[in-house]
Parts: sequence; structure tokens; C-alpha cells
Amino acid sequence: MKKLSFVLVIFLLNISFISCSVKEDDQALEEYKSESIQVEYSEMDYEIVEIINAYRVSKGLSSLNILNEASKEAILHNQYMVEQGEISHDYFFTRLENLKKSVNAKSVSENVGYGYSSTQSIVDAWLRSESHKKNIETPGFTDFGVSTTQDEKGRNYFINIFVKR
Repeated sequence: MKKLSFVLVIFLLNISFISCSVKEDDQALEEYKSESIQVEYSEMDYEIVEIINAYRVSKGLSSLNILNEASKEAILHNQYMVEQGEISHDYFFTRLENLKKSVNAKSVSENVGYGYSSTQSIVDAWLRSESHKKNIETPGFTDFGVSTTQDEKGRNYFINIFVKR
């Protein structure tokens, strides 16, 4: 069962809005540590939470709680994506391991996106994508982290990290 879950996570990571590469975690950046991140949520972050939770409730699923530890991971990865100028799932396994250690996560998944100007448009895009929609609709997830970051050109980068504890 663990092997099947691992294969499913790998498969889901390879699907995104544009072709994403995943850098090996043995190349993980030394500064890629979430303990120093200060969590502050933007209005867009709260809107994404509201939209996703309203959608989940409409499907008979439970609302997800905002988990600061997952948001720390999301904030750090969003900063990385802005620096790279593209969305990615690079260093996902570092985020997974960090959440296993910090909150005893049993399962972790993520959605990333880029360039959308509104929260509704990014959530709608995720819901049109089978793999991203599956993350949103997974009944076992209990919490999630969220981060929206804007680059110097005004483009938005989005990430949700879904957690089962």
C-alpha cells in the first residue's frame, strides 16, 4: 500500500499547468528550511481557503484547517518559484519530510499555479485539472497550507499544500 501511495504521489507531482521538473532532494538548498519563516496570510490566501473549503463542503467533504507549518513550507517554496521565474514541485520531498517531522503528516500533496489574477481563476483552473482537483477533493486531507506571492512584474504564484494528519 505504501508503494502504491508513493507511486501515486510521484504521478501527481509530474502533472501541472506547465511542464514541471522536480529537482532531486539530494540537491536541496541549505537555506531551504521553514523554521525561520514568519507566517502572514494575505487577503488572496484567505480567499483561496474560503473558495476551496466552500467547494469541499458542497461535495460533502469536511473543511480543511489552515496549518501554519504547511504554510511555512508553501511560503518558502513560493519564494523559490519566484526566484526561478517558473512553477515547480522542486524539493517536494523536503517539504514532505519537514511536515512528517513537524506535524506528524501521514500524507502530503500540493497544487501550484502561476499568472492568474484572481483567486477564483486559480481555483477554477485547479478544478479543471484532474490531478489538482483530486488533491482538493481527497477526503483524507485534514489541513492545508497556502501562499500567494507576487513577483516584481505583478505575476501571482500560488501554492497549496494539503496534509493528512
